[in-house]
Amino acid sequence: MNTMNAFKSAIAPKIRRVVGSILFGSAFLLTNCFAQGESQPAKTVSLEKFSGYYQFPSKAGFVQFELKDKVLFAKQLWDGKEYQLVQLNETNFESEKEGHKVEFLKDDAGQFAYAKLMGRIMTVKVGFDPQKIKPLSTAQLKRLEGTYILQDDNSLKLHIRSSANGLTIKQLWDNKEVAFTPRSETFFLNDDGTFPLTFLLHDGEAAQVTCFKDDIWLKEK
Repeated sequence: MNTMNAFKSAIAPKIRRVVGSILFGSAFLLTNCFAQGESQPAKTVSLEKFSGYYQFPSKAGFVQFELKDKVLFAKQLWDGKEYQLVQLNETNFESEKEGHKVEFLKDDAGQFAYAKLMGRIMTVKVGFDPQKIKPLSTAQLKRLEGTYILQDDNSLKLHIRSSANGLTIKQLWDNKEVAFTPRSETFFLNDDGTFPLTFLLHDGEAAQVTCFKDDIWLKEK
C-alpha cells in the first residue's frame, strides 16, 4: 500500500460522505416523506425539553431545535434555514408548511436525548454549541497530545499537538498539517466545519480519536 496516498484515499470518501450526509440531512426539511398525522398534541411534556443542538451521524452536521414564543423551530446550522414545527402528540412534530416529521426519543435515563428525522435518521443531542469555539485550558489540550495509529492500518499515524487556538494534526507520512478548534473538551472541527474529531477519554486521558463517523485512531502508549 502506498502510504503517501493512503490517508487521502481513506479521507476523501469520508469527506464525500460528510457532505452527502449534510445534504441528505437537509432533506428532512426539503422532502415530504410521510403523510400528515391526525393525532392531537399532548401538553404533558414541556417543549423546552426538546431544545438544543442535535448531531447527525456524520458528526459534522447539526440541527438546532429552539423554543420561540411557545413554538418549536428547527434550524439547519449548515445554511441557517429555519422551520416552524407543529406538535402532533407528546413527542412527534412536523414542519408547519412541508409536513416533515420529527420524533424526540428518550435515553435509558429517561431524558430526551435523540431526534429521529424522516423516521430513520437518528440525531443525538449534544451539550455544546457547535457554532462557538470553547476555550480550553493548556492542561485540557495537552492531555490530547500524542501519536495516534489507525485501528485498521498500523502503518498510518497521526501526531497531535496543542496550539494557541486548539489542536494541530500532522500526518506523519506526508507531514501535512490541519488545524482544529474545540467545541467541547472532546469535540473539535477544522476551519470549514467538514472535518470532525471526537476524542474518547479514559481516566481523564485521551485513549483514541475518531475522525468523521468511524475512522478510529488509537493513542500510542
